[in-house]
Amino acid sequence: MRTILIVLLMTLATQGVAADKKYDDKACNDISKVIDFLLSLTPQMWKDLENDPEDKEKALEISWAIDLAANYTTVYQAFCASKD
Repeated sequence: MRTILIVLLMTLATQGVAADKKYDDKACNDISKVIDFLLSLTPQMWKDLENDPEDKEKALEISWAIDLAANYTTVYQAFCASKD
């Protein structure tokens, strides 16, 4: 029980510190550009996969691009989206 309480307090303390950290405008714009770039790659990737639906490498490329864009989006939302 004590261990659970300690882990819970550490998690809450970490979340509190993350809420105070915000990136500057240049970093936020760069992150946004990366997200846009990754998402701009996917339409052609989907077309390539439609031409060869059995190509697992192409499917992995789509998955990689979308996952990476999602990760960057999470960072953007945490450190850029609600700047005051």
